[in-house]
Amino acid sequence: MKTIGICIPTIEGGVVCHQEIGREATRRGISHPEIVTHTPLYAGIKQAVKSNSFDSLSTVLSDSINRTAKAGAEFAIIPSNTPHIVYDETVAKSAIPVLSILEVSAEHCVKQGYKRVGILGTTPTVERRIYDGPLGRRIIATVYASPADQEFVHDKIQNELICGMFRDDTRERLVQIAKQLAAECDAIILGCTELPLVMTEENCQARCVDTTRLLSHAALDLAVQE
Repeated sequence: MKTIGICIPTIEGGVVCHQEIGREATRRGISHPEIVTHTPLYAGIKQAVKSNSFDSLSTVLSDSINRTAKAGAEFAIIPSNTPHIVYDETVAKSAIPVLSILEVSAEHCVKQGYKRVGILGTTPTVERRIYDGPLGRRIIATVYASPADQEFVHDKIQNELICGMFRDDTRERLVQIAKQLAAECDAIILGCTELPLVMTEENCQARCVDTTRLLSHAALDLAVQE
C-alpha cells in the first residue's frame, strides 16, 4: 500500500480529507494507508493568491509536497481548490505525483451523467474558471452564481469557514444560493473544501459534488493499487 502525502493549505478542509481517508478505508473493510501531512503557512498562500504571485504559490505548495515526499509519501494530494490554479506548475516542481481535485471531481460528474453543473468556491476559483477546462473536456457545461452571491460566498469562506466558524445565518444564505444555482443545472460542485462542512445534499435539496471527500476516496484508490 502506497503512502499518501497531504499538503494542507487550509486546516479545516484538510482535516476532513485526512479523516475521510480513514473512514472510507473502514467502509471498505481495509486498513488505512500511511499518511504524511504538511501544513504550509496560510498567510503566504493567501498573499500569493491575492497578489497573483503564482510562481510563489506553486513554490510554497511544491515545497510542502516535497516535505511529505522526504518523509516517505509516494504521491500527494492538495485538499484545496484554489491552489489548483497553479496545479501544473506545482506538479513540475514536485518530487512525487500529485492528484488533481479538479480532474477527480470532473470524472465523478461524468460517471453521474451530469451535463451542466454549478460551481461554488472562492472568487479566484470562479474568476479563473479552473473547473471549465476539466469539465469542458468532458462536454459538461458550467454555471456560476451572480456577482453579489459570489462575493458573499468568497467572504464567508475566507473569513469564517476556513477559520472554523460555522454560523447558522451564513449556512442558510449559502444553502439559498446553492438552491438558486441548482435550478439551472444537474448538480452543484462544492469547489471549496470547507463548503461541505456547512452544505449537504440534504440541506441544499440538490445533488452536490463533495470535492473534499471525492479527493480522499481517489487517494485511497491510488494507495491500494498494486
